[in-house]
This record gives sequence, C-alpha cells and structure tokens, in this order.
Amino acid sequence: MAKARAPGRLRQLAATLAGAIRLTREASPAAFWINVTISALTAVMPPLTVWLGKHLVDLVVRGQSRGGVSSADMVPTVIGLGATAAALRALSAVQAHRQTHFASIVELHAERRLLEKVAAADLGYFDDPGWHDRAARATRELSWRPYTLACTLVSLAGSLVTLAGMLVLLGALSPWLVVLALASVVPTAMTQRRVTRELHELWHVTTPEERQRHYLRSVLSQAEAAKEVRAFGLADHLLRRHAEVSGHRLAAMRRLHARADRNVVLSAAAAGAALGGSYWLVATRGLAGSFTPGDLTLVIGAFAAVTAQLGALLGSFLQLDQNAAFLADYFSFLELEPLLPVPARPTPLPTDLGDGIRLEAVTFTYPTGTAPILRDVDLNVAPGELLALVGANGAGKTSIVKLLLRFYDPDAGTVRIGGVDVRELDPVELRQRIGVLFQDFEHYELSARDNVVLGRTDGTADDNEVWNALNAAEAEELVLGLPHGLDSHVGRLFSGGHDLSGGEWQRLALARLLFRNADIWIFDEPASALDAEVEAAVFANLRALLEGRIGIVISHRFSTVRSADRIAVIGDGHIVELGSHEELMEVGGAYARLFNLQAAGYR
Repeated sequence: MAKARAPGRLRQLAATLAGAIRLTREASPAAFWINVTISALTAVMPPLTVWLGKHLVDLVVRGQSRGGVSSADMVPTVIGLGATAAALRALSAVQAHRQTHFASIVELHAERRLLEKVAAADLGYFDDPGWHDRAARATRELSWRPYTLACTLVSLAGSLVTLAGMLVLLGALSPWLVVLALASVVPTAMTQRRVTRELHELWHVTTPEERQRHYLRSVLSQAEAAKEVRAFGLADHLLRRHAEVSGHRLAAMRRLHARADRNVVLSAAAAGAALGGSYWLVATRGLAGSFTPGDLTLVIGAFAAVTAQLGALLGSFLQLDQNAAFLADYFSFLELEPLLPVPARPTPLPTDLGDGIRLEAVTFTYPTGTAPILRDVDLNVAPGELLALVGANGAGKTSIVKLLLRFYDPDAGTVRIGGVDVRELDPVELRQRIGVLFQDFEHYELSARDNVVLGRTDGTADDNEVWNALNAAEAEELVLGLPHGLDSHVGRLFSGGHDLSGGEWQRLALARLLFRNADIWIFDEPASALDAEVEAAVFANLRALLEGRIGIVISHRFSTVRSADRIAVIGDGHIVELGSHEELMEVGGAYARLFNLQAAGYR
C-alpha cells in the first residue's frame, strides 16, 4: 500500500514545487533570479576554498621537505583564499538582505492571489463548511510558507552545486566516504519525513476545531461582541470552550512528538556510528601514507563539507516536503472551479431594460438546504416601478434578491432581466447594473467619502456627486458635523475615527447605493435603524430619484411598504398576494392582517 501511494505523493510534491517556483517567480522575476544567482555563486566557494587549502598545504610541506618554495610562490594561493573568504562573506550578507526583501514580496503576492480567489468565489461556497475548512487550510501560515519554500529551493540548488564540487574532489580518493556520509543522514531524514507527514495529517483532521478556536477568539476580542459578552457574563464560559477546543489538538501533537523523540534518538545513534566509521577510514589511510598531507587536508575538509551538505540537502528536502504538504492545500484552493457556469460568450445586457425583471416558475433550494425556499414563483417588475416584498422571516424575500444578483441559479424556472436569462450574462456586468443595500450592510471603517464612493469605484467620482448622494440619504448634516467633513474617518477601529449610531451607518450605506446610479435599486430593510422622520424624508427622496429605474424594497415596516406601487406577499415560498396597498387592504387577506396587527401597536 505504501509503495502504491509513493508515486502519488511524489507527483503531488513535484506539482507543488512547480507551483511554488511559479508563484515566487511571478512575485518578482528580477528578485527571484538575483537570489538564484547569488546562491549559485555562494555555493561554488566551499569547494574552491578546500581546493586552495589543499594546494597551500602541499606548497608548505614541499618547501619544508625539499625546499625550492618561497613565500612569493604562496602569494597567489593566499590571495585566492582571502578573496574567496571575502566573497563568501559578502555574498552571504547580500543574500540575507535580498531574501528578507524577497520574503515580503512573495508573501504579499501569495496573499493577493488568495484574496482574489476568495473575492471571486461564488456565494454558494460560503454556505459550505467544507469550503471554509479548505480556505482555513489554504490561509494557515501563508505569511511565511511560500517564501520559506522558495528559499529552500534556492538553498537546495546551492547545496547541490557545493556537493557536486566536493564529490569531484573526493570521488577519486575514496567512494566509501560518500556511502558512509549517506548512512549518517538517511535515518534522521526518514524520521523527520514521517513526522512531517503525520503533522500535516493532524492539521488536516483538526481544521474544523481550529476554525472554532479562531471563532471563539474573535468573539472574545472583537468590538462587535464586546457588549453582549460583558452584559451576559460570557467571558469565562467562552474561555472554557476555547480551552476545550484547543486541548484535543495539543494532546494529539504531544503524542506525535513523543513518538518522534524516541525515533530521533535511535536514528542519531545510527548516524554517530556511520560518522565514526568515516573518521576511522580517513585516519587509517593517512597513517598508511596513502594520502599526501594536502590530500589528507582535502579529504577531511571535503568529507566534513559533504556530510554537512548532505545534511543540508536532506534538511532542504524535509523542508520542501513539509512546506509542500501545507502549500498543496493553498494551490488546490486556488484551483477550485466556480459553482456557477459563466458563458464563454456572454449576452450583453441591454442598455434599455424595458422588459424589466421577470421570474418565471422559479424554484430554488439553497445548496445546504433540504427543502425549496422558493416554489414556482412568477413575478415581474417594470422600469419606474417600486415593488415591495413582505412576509415572515425565511419566507424567501432575500432569496429573490440573491437570484437577481446571480449569487445562485434556480433549480427550475428562469430569471430574466431586460429580457435576457441571467445565466447568459456576464455576472460582473450584471452586478454593475444593480445597486443593493443589504440588511446586514458593511460598516467600512474608512473616510466618510470612501463610504460613499465605494458604491461606484470606476474613478469618476467628484465631491458634488458625493454630497448629492448624502443629501438624498439624509446624511449630509451627519457628515458636515464631522471634524473633517468627507475626510473624517468613521468607526472605532483606527485612531481618530468617529463612532456612528446604527441609523447613521445605515444612512451612509444608503448614500453608497444611491451614488451607484444603477438601473436596479434593491433595498433590504433600508429603514430598520432610522427614526420615523428620517424614514419619511428618505423615501420621499427615493421615489423622486427612482425615475425609470426598477426598485425593490424588502421591509417589515409597513410605513415603508405602503408607499410602493405594488406589494408582493410571500408565504411558504409562494407569492400569496400581489397588488397595491389599497387593493390588498380591500381584499382583507394576509397583508391586511399584518398591516392592522402592526398598526394596532400605534393606536
């Protein structure tokens, strides 16, 4: 079984190494080749030093025994040794500086590629715990693994050059020295490789627990949960959960390293015996006169270097194996295919969305769901119309929005915008034509200006447009009241930031949507944090700005809903009622019951 798996592991290792080389070369081709060149130059210095040392010893011994060798005869060799030592020291220092800089370049490049993949991932992946496990494994130790692997590859190449030079010097003298050198490092290498494999398997198995640990840490440390943790006295309980989740992995690692320690002691004994045999061979050959003094110096120096380089080589292979095992998760994550197929030749979305939005017999189930959230839904919204979606939590209102944005595809039926099936469109182009304010909108802890212009990042913004959007969202006075106006930072994360209330954040988010100037505006609970006066002013502004756009609003507040042109009541995945406020009140069905129930609270 092990033999059957070995080729597969070797192929995976080769593929990962090739990916790592591409990654580091893409990060900075110039820095990559500079590091390779410096490493190669550094690698030729040890064999050259050993050869020059042999030559110097032979000159000294010949001069002592037979004469005819002057101090001047030794000058070139001495200069060569000094120059080699100086070059090695300078190259080592330069390499250290270059690698430190290269480390940052590779780290940022690897991180950017990962973020690009995550940012482009279909929303369905975020519903899959397995995907989150893979993302966690891909992210783990990303700050140093790619660079370490790149440096190891460079070091490996340098060690090979040095080793080749030493073997050229040693080969004719005693092949047994090479055999004994291998015997001194192979047992330790095999032990370390086994530890690496078991460690990676442990990380793989405990990924879900690691994610739980990171989640508990975020709950204990982030501002969003700080109030509730203190109000409910949750700190001790969460700390205990954190310790429990961490304990299983720590115990497994302790057992793993205890086994490794026993094996390392045995392999070290075998290595010591091999090295002792090597030194005995060198000593007896020298005593028998088989080597000249210079040859003996060369053998001792070269053997020490060969042993060191073989150890470095196997150490590099172990590091490659270890880093490659972790980076294999990174590269496999980058290769994940999209869940939603994108047409090779997308149909352009018409400039005029005259046919509006149409849902035709749409049925939809979430990837992790067991039952459809929408069943055979038919709905249309015309340009210039504001449609409201109402219904109980989980009825499917936000699911319709996600289908319009093509975060998911329906199980059956068709979603059309401007007469085109959204599956035939480029998702990026589709979403550029839609502006959406989600119920759980993001709080961007940047400047007030950034919070607005993020609605349209094409670089065409000017402050007049920003102020117009803020005015329409009833947020102009809010920003004018900040110390630096549009340049004021909002939020508490960074120094100098200004904390905002929930309603103030919501008005900034609404300004962001209005600034987008899209063909379709979608508002999911847009007034949930607004007071009644601001809500009335905001919706008056929205109706005036809607013009030929398509508007969809989702809300449980009927003061918001009643101003819509039509209201769709969703229940159990179906549209159970559809009409204007007056029409639905006259029918006296589900909408009228909900409206009267809410209105009773104000009487």
